[in-house]
Amino acid sequence: MAEIRNFKCPCCGAALVFDGVSQTLDCSSCGNSFEVETLKQLDECTGETAKESKFDWEHYEPRSYEPDGEIDLASYSCPSCGAEIAGDNNLGATICPYCGNSTIVKRNFEGTLRPDYIIPFKTDKNGAMRAFENACANAPFLPKEFKDKRVVEKMTGVYVPYWMFDCDCEASAVFNATRVSAWSDGRFDYIKTDFYKLIRAGNIGFTNVPVDASSKTDNRYMEGAEPFDCGAAVDFNAGYLSGYLADRYDVSADDSIERANERVKNTAASILNSTAAGLYATVIPESSRVSFSGGKIRYSLLPVWMLNIKYMDKMYKYVINGQTGKVSGEFPTSKTKKARFFAAVFGVTFAVCAACVWAFTNFM
Repeated sequence: MAEIRNFKCPCCGAALVFDGVSQTLDCSSCGNSFEVETLKQLDECTGETAKESKFDWEHYEPRSYEPDGEIDLASYSCPSCGAEIAGDNNLGATICPYCGNSTIVKRNFEGTLRPDYIIPFKTDKNGAMRAFENACANAPFLPKEFKDKRVVEKMTGVYVPYWMFDCDCEASAVFNATRVSAWSDGRFDYIKTDFYKLIRAGNIGFTNVPVDASSKTDNRYMEGAEPFDCGAAVDFNAGYLSGYLADRYDVSADDSIERANERVKNTAASILNSTAAGLYATVIPESSRVSFSGGKIRYSLLPVWMLNIKYMDKMYKYVINGQTGKVSGEFPTSKTKKARFFAAVFGVTFAVCAACVWAFTNFM
């Protein structure tokens, strides 16, 4: 009985007392009653999800690139931002995809790290330009520079390095949920809120969890361009680089593991949360834990179009998914266009009001 009396009410935190008649644990503070076995399960699950998540990734061993005659490669370095990228030796004028600098130094290609997989470009430059133009059409008061085709044509196709993480994990989570009901008896309106403690657990398999492996890219924009169809990934062949640039990773697999852990844990919690979708008014996470072993890591190149546009001494960066054409980036607002618009609206409104006053005055 000592163990039973130590149970706390999950609703209000008060001590629970065992009722021999009902065989339940009762709370004198909030009036709730609980089955003994239910409280034990809740206590065990809450204790389990309060522990640290366990992640176990394999060590990734980089592979050296060995030219096999697919295409002639060259190295390009940007003196402005320090980017070191590779590309087709026959590329013409090259613009740095990261900072927009046009002064790129071309050098002889030296062996670099060979990716395991590559997702080939599906959206060509014209398609990427149309996607960007469509995104511009939905941005209000956009400066004219962003609609200049000569500027948009400077976008560059580049394969960005990614670490792809696979794992099978066990996940568990505890959520606090509510249901709300309302009714009226003709005199008063009533609102009733019921509180629930939800326990969810299961096995979840993850494949190709992407983590950007370049320190020069903005993770917000790269993630904004997701998702990529990893089912289209193929074994790396340098022939896919023809006409494009390719960056090599400068963030190691080990340094990317923390971000992978975060994405796996958040996604697992979201999936468990979705099992209560539509059943409750609110579902708020309390604690969660994931655990797995034998996680695998692969080095991949993913296709994006990059565009840099300078406006008001600020460089605006855009990433366009090389498969889907999804555009990610921040659009500025032209203060001049905005002022002209509101001035025009004010002018029309003033004219209409003046006409109404004149009509009212002359017909009274």
